[in-house]
Amino acid sequence: MNKLIRRLLETLEQPVFSAADIQNIEPDDGIRYNLVKRAMKSGDLIQIKRGLYTLSPALRKWPLSLASLANRLYYPSYVSMEYALSSHGWIPEGVATITSATSKNSADFDTPLGRFSFKRIPQALFFCGVETVLIDGVSALLASPLKALADYVYVHKLEWTGREPLIESLRIEEEELGMLTPDDFEGIQGNYRTAPTVEQFLAGLRKDLKL
Repeated sequence: MNKLIRRLLETLEQPVFSAADIQNIEPDDGIRYNLVKRAMKSGDLIQIKRGLYTLSPALRKWPLSLASLANRLYYPSYVSMEYALSSHGWIPEGVATITSATSKNSADFDTPLGRFSFKRIPQALFFCGVETVLIDGVSALLASPLKALADYVYVHKLEWTGREPLIESLRIEEEELGMLTPDDFEGIQGNYRTAPTVEQFLAGLRKDLKL
Protein backbone atom coordinates (compact mmCIF):
# COMPACT_ATOMS: atom_id res chain seq x y z
CA MET A 1 0.00 0.00 0.00
CA ASN A 2 1.60 3.29 -1.07
CA LYS A 3 1.53 6.52 0.92
CA LEU A 4 -1.29 7.99 -1.21
CA ILE A 5 -3.64 5.17 -0.26
CA ARG A 6 -2.66 5.46 3.41
CA ARG A 7 -3.42 9.20 3.35
CA LEU A 8 -6.73 8.61 1.56
CA LEU A 9 -7.72 6.09 4.23
CA GLU A 10 -6.87 8.62 6.91
CA THR A 11 -8.74 11.57 5.38
CA LEU A 12 -11.64 10.22 3.31
CA GLU A 13 -15.18 10.65 4.58
CA GLN A 14 -16.97 9.03 1.62
CA PRO A 15 -16.32 6.07 -0.70
CA VAL A 16 -16.12 8.11 -3.93
CA PHE A 17 -13.65 10.95 -4.34
CA SER A 18 -12.30 13.23 -7.04
CA ALA A 19 -8.96 14.07 -8.60
CA ALA A 20 -9.08 17.31 -6.59
CA ASP A 21 -9.22 15.28 -3.35
CA ILE A 22 -6.10 13.39 -4.44
CA GLN A 23 -4.39 16.66 -5.39
CA ASN A 24 -5.05 18.03 -1.90
CA ILE A 25 -3.11 15.08 -0.50
CA GLU A 26 -0.23 15.23 -3.00
CA PRO A 27 0.08 18.57 -4.84
CA ASP A 28 3.21 17.61 -6.80
CA ASP A 29 2.05 16.54 -10.28
CA GLY A 30 4.85 14.08 -10.97
CA ILE A 31 4.73 12.37 -7.59
CA ARG A 32 0.93 12.23 -7.67
CA TYR A 33 0.90 10.71 -11.17
CA ASN A 34 3.28 7.91 -10.13
CA LEU A 35 1.39 7.20 -6.90
CA VAL A 36 -1.96 7.02 -8.71
CA LYS A 37 -0.50 4.81 -11.44
CA ARG A 38 0.97 2.38 -8.91
CA ALA A 39 -2.20 2.30 -6.81
CA MET A 40 -4.34 1.55 -9.86
CA LYS A 41 -1.93 -1.18 -10.99
CA SER A 42 -2.07 -2.84 -7.57
CA GLY A 43 -5.89 -2.66 -7.56
CA ASP A 44 -6.04 -0.48 -4.45
CA LEU A 45 -7.39 2.47 -6.46
CA ILE A 46 -10.21 2.17 -9.00
CA GLN A 47 -10.86 4.86 -11.59
CA ILE A 48 -14.62 5.10 -12.17
CA LYS A 49 -14.23 7.72 -14.89
CA ARG A 50 -11.72 10.46 -15.55
CA GLY A 51 -11.40 12.48 -12.37
CA LEU A 52 -13.52 10.17 -10.18
CA TYR A 53 -12.20 7.32 -8.05
CA THR A 54 -12.95 4.80 -5.33
CA LEU A 55 -10.85 2.38 -3.31
CA SER A 56 -10.96 -1.39 -3.73
CA PRO A 57 -13.83 -3.07 -1.83
CA ALA A 58 -11.38 -4.46 0.75
CA LEU A 59 -10.17 -0.96 1.65
CA ARG A 60 -13.45 0.96 1.71
CA LYS A 61 -14.65 2.15 5.09
CA TRP A 62 -18.17 2.87 3.86
CA PRO A 63 -20.59 1.05 1.54
CA LEU A 64 -20.69 2.32 -2.01
CA SER A 65 -24.22 3.03 -3.22
CA LEU A 66 -24.56 2.72 -7.00
CA ALA A 67 -27.59 5.02 -6.94
CA SER A 68 -25.62 7.71 -5.12
CA LEU A 69 -22.74 7.20 -7.53
CA ALA A 70 -25.10 7.66 -10.48
CA ASN A 71 -26.17 11.04 -9.06
CA ARG A 72 -22.53 12.09 -8.97
CA LEU A 73 -21.46 10.68 -12.34
CA TYR A 74 -23.69 13.03 -14.33
CA TYR A 75 -25.49 16.00 -12.78
CA PRO A 76 -28.25 17.07 -12.72
CA SER A 77 -29.80 13.63 -12.61
CA TYR A 78 -31.84 11.27 -10.47
CA VAL A 79 -32.15 7.48 -10.58
CA SER A 80 -35.37 6.40 -12.25
CA MET A 81 -37.16 3.78 -14.37
CA GLU A 82 -36.39 0.08 -13.72
CA TYR A 83 -33.69 0.66 -11.12
CA ALA A 84 -35.93 2.98 -9.11
CA LEU A 85 -38.88 0.59 -9.39
CA SER A 86 -36.68 -2.28 -8.24
CA SER A 87 -35.35 -0.20 -5.33
CA HIS A 88 -38.92 0.56 -4.26
CA GLY A 89 -39.76 -3.16 -4.49
CA TRP A 90 -42.28 -2.61 -7.31
CA ILE A 91 -40.73 -5.02 -9.81
CA PRO A 92 -39.35 -8.43 -8.86
CA GLU A 93 -36.13 -8.43 -10.90
CA GLY A 94 -32.79 -6.98 -9.98
CA VAL A 95 -31.56 -4.48 -12.56
CA ALA A 96 -28.02 -4.55 -13.96
CA THR A 97 -27.96 -1.10 -15.60
CA ILE A 98 -28.57 1.94 -13.39
CA THR A 99 -30.77 4.22 -15.49
CA SER A 100 -31.29 7.85 -14.55
CA ALA A 101 -33.13 10.85 -15.91
CA THR A 102 -31.17 13.98 -16.76
CA SER A 103 -31.97 17.44 -18.08
CA LYS A 104 -28.76 17.38 -20.13
CA ASN A 105 -27.98 15.30 -23.21
CA SER A 106 -28.34 11.53 -22.88
CA ALA A 107 -25.10 9.71 -22.01
CA ASP A 108 -23.82 6.25 -21.05
CA PHE A 109 -20.91 5.31 -18.81
CA ASP A 110 -19.37 1.84 -18.73
CA THR A 111 -17.35 1.69 -15.52
CA PRO A 112 -15.59 -0.99 -13.44
CA LEU A 113 -18.60 -0.77 -11.10
CA GLY A 114 -21.27 -1.27 -13.76
CA ARG A 115 -23.11 0.46 -16.56
CA PHE A 116 -24.83 3.79 -15.96
CA SER A 117 -27.28 5.20 -18.50
CA PHE A 118 -28.68 8.73 -18.46
CA LYS A 119 -31.75 9.65 -20.51
CA ARG A 120 -32.73 13.22 -21.29
CA ILE A 121 -36.31 13.78 -20.12
CA PRO A 122 -37.65 17.36 -20.53
CA GLN A 123 -39.81 18.46 -17.60
CA ALA A 124 -41.24 21.67 -16.22
CA LEU A 125 -39.76 20.96 -12.77
CA PHE A 126 -36.96 18.44 -13.11
CA PHE A 127 -36.81 17.24 -9.50
CA CYS A 128 -40.58 17.17 -8.98
CA GLY A 129 -41.51 13.74 -7.60
CA VAL A 130 -37.92 12.89 -6.66
CA GLU A 131 -37.11 11.64 -3.18
CA THR A 132 -33.91 11.59 -1.14
CA VAL A 133 -33.65 8.04 0.17
CA LEU A 134 -31.07 5.89 1.93
CA ILE A 135 -29.74 3.02 -0.19
CA ASP A 136 -27.01 0.88 1.40
CA GLY A 137 -26.78 3.55 4.09
CA VAL A 138 -26.01 6.33 1.60
CA SER A 139 -28.43 9.06 0.48
CA ALA A 140 -29.44 9.15 -3.18
CA LEU A 141 -31.90 11.01 -5.40
CA LEU A 142 -34.52 8.48 -6.52
CA ALA A 143 -37.72 8.90 -8.51
CA SER A 144 -40.95 8.02 -6.73
CA PRO A 145 -42.62 4.90 -8.19
CA LEU A 146 -45.14 6.92 -10.23
CA LYS A 147 -42.46 9.26 -11.56
CA ALA A 148 -40.27 6.28 -12.47
CA LEU A 149 -43.21 4.89 -14.47
CA ALA A 150 -43.81 8.23 -16.19
CA ASP A 151 -40.13 8.41 -17.16
CA TYR A 152 -40.27 4.81 -18.41
CA VAL A 153 -43.22 5.64 -20.65
CA TYR A 154 -41.39 8.67 -22.02
CA VAL A 155 -38.09 6.91 -22.74
CA HIS A 156 -39.69 3.86 -24.37
CA LYS A 157 -42.26 5.95 -26.30
CA LEU A 158 -45.17 3.89 -24.98
CA GLU A 159 -48.86 4.63 -25.36
CA TRP A 160 -50.08 3.10 -22.14
CA THR A 161 -53.33 4.43 -20.69
CA GLY A 162 -54.06 2.20 -17.70
CA ARG A 163 -52.84 -0.40 -15.25
CA GLU A 164 -52.95 -3.47 -17.51
CA PRO A 165 -49.56 -3.05 -19.26
CA LEU A 166 -47.92 -2.27 -15.91
CA ILE A 167 -49.07 -5.64 -14.61
CA GLU A 168 -48.40 -7.60 -17.78
CA SER A 169 -45.17 -5.99 -19.03
CA LEU A 170 -43.49 -4.89 -15.81
CA ARG A 171 -45.14 -7.46 -13.52
CA ILE A 172 -46.14 -4.82 -10.98
CA GLU A 173 -48.57 -6.15 -8.39
CA GLU A 174 -52.05 -4.67 -7.93
CA GLU A 175 -51.13 -4.18 -4.28
CA GLU A 176 -48.33 -1.78 -5.24
CA LEU A 177 -50.58 0.22 -7.56
CA GLY A 178 -53.12 0.37 -4.75
CA MET A 179 -50.60 2.35 -2.70
CA LEU A 180 -50.80 5.33 -5.09
CA THR A 181 -52.75 8.35 -3.87
CA PRO A 182 -54.26 11.43 -5.55
CA ASP A 183 -51.33 13.44 -4.16
CA ASP A 184 -48.89 11.23 -6.08
CA PHE A 185 -50.61 12.14 -9.34
CA GLU A 186 -51.18 15.80 -8.56
CA GLY A 187 -47.50 16.16 -7.76
CA ILE A 188 -46.34 15.28 -11.29
CA GLN A 189 -49.32 15.68 -13.66
CA GLY A 190 -48.61 18.65 -15.90
CA ASN A 191 -44.87 18.26 -15.41
CA TYR A 192 -44.41 16.54 -18.81
CA ARG A 193 -45.93 19.30 -20.92
CA THR A 194 -43.93 18.42 -24.03
CA ALA A 195 -44.77 14.71 -23.75
CA PRO A 196 -48.51 14.18 -24.34
CA THR A 197 -48.19 10.38 -24.17
CA VAL A 198 -46.89 10.67 -20.60
CA GLU A 199 -49.70 13.02 -19.58
CA GLN A 200 -52.21 10.64 -21.20
CA PHE A 201 -50.67 7.74 -19.29
CA LEU A 202 -50.91 9.56 -15.97
CA ALA A 203 -54.50 10.65 -16.59
CA GLY A 204 -55.52 7.21 -17.80
CA LEU A 205 -53.88 5.37 -14.91
CA ARG A 206 -55.44 7.75 -12.40
CA LYS A 207 -58.86 7.18 -13.92
CA ASP A 208 -58.31 3.42 -13.97
CA LEU A 209 -57.37 3.47 -10.28
CA LYS A 210 -60.35 5.74 -9.50
CA LEU A 211 -58.19 8.40 -7.92
